Amino acid sequence: MNIAADRLPDQLARGLAALYVVVGDEPLAAQEAADAIRAAARAAGHSERTVFTVQGRYNWQSIFAGSDNLSLFAERRLTEIRVPSGKPGIDGAKALEAYAASLPADTLTLVSLPGLDWKAMKSRWFTTLAAAGVVVEARPLDRAALPGWIDRRLARQGLRAERAALAFLADQVEGNLLAAQQEIDKLALLLPPGAYDSTGALAPSGSESFRAVTLADVEHAVVDVSRLEADALQDALYAGDGARFAQVVIDLRDAGEAVPAILWQVTSAVGLLLRLKLALVQGESLPGLMRTLWGRDKQRAPQIERALKRLDLARIEAALVDLALIDRQAKGLERVGDPWDTLLRMGLALAIPQPGNGKR
Repeated sequence: MNIAADRLPDQLARGLAALYVVVGDEPLAAQEAADAIRAAARAAGHSERTVFTVQGRYNWQSIFAGSDNLSLFAERRLTEIRVPSGKPGIDGAKALEAYAASLPADTLTLVSLPGLDWKAMKSRWFTTLAAAGVVVEARPLDRAALPGWIDRRLARQGLRAERAALAFLADQVEGNLLAAQQEIDKLALLLPPGAYDSTGALAPSGSESFRAVTLADVEHAVVDVSRLEADALQDALYAGDGARFAQVVIDLRDAGEAVPAILWQVTSAVGLLLRLKLALVQGESLPGLMRTLWGRDKQRAPQIERALKRLDLARIEAALVDLALIDRQAKGLERVGDPWDTLLRMGLALAIPQPGNGKR
């Protein structure tokens, strides 16, 4: 079964499959799909979790060994197999076929893959996985669908935006769903729904209400952090200039900016690097990838190209994990650590020179 990521909640409500394969280049959709599967697994009693991340020369037998060793304290388990490159290799392909053909008992398996080309989607190892479970496709949205997606996300926060505001926000995030979600989170902080009706007037106590979001509200939220500072933050990240990144972060913190107001800028940059690096790992050419850039990213193509050569895939993935932690810290969902400190640490980690010049 193949389903789009936004249809996953309906599938999970009908009952858990033994195997899920999350595949696609849209980081937010992939992250949320994996989180939803984990939450459903926990609710179903899969209390023990094991994660296998496949990189380079990998001992695939460790996955089989793990599935054979049942815990004394947990009857059900969640096993995650992550293949960041999307290329398991000859041994890995055989191992995945064998695993899918004989799924371990009392185990829910989650396989995470980046976007795959048509040849990989037709490969024997992938079709074997697809036949054994549910394939969840985390695909980017096209421009026409983005305003509707933003509108639905705003509604979850008790907000309703006018059409012009949705179009403006869709243009600003340039198709990046992580960036769009950060802007939605920012609007939720700046415009709590309270007791307002759809016109923005006070609603009767106890009534279901939405706070109206105007074009002016969105424009104010988007430009709340100066364009110069936002550009400097992204430029420093691409350049690996830790000192400059730290200075901008400290200036923004001292100026009283909210973390969600700037987090999407960093998330957008890291997400772009991840998408391009995964494409390189899958064999695409760097000049060809640079030609796919548009908007402000096209102007930064030389910086982005140098960053891709400097950073390896593991470093970029680690940064994305840090950004998810920062988001939880900023929302109060993570009690340990300060989001500004974590942001600073993440930027400095990306700036540290790597052995081998960051080659993949």
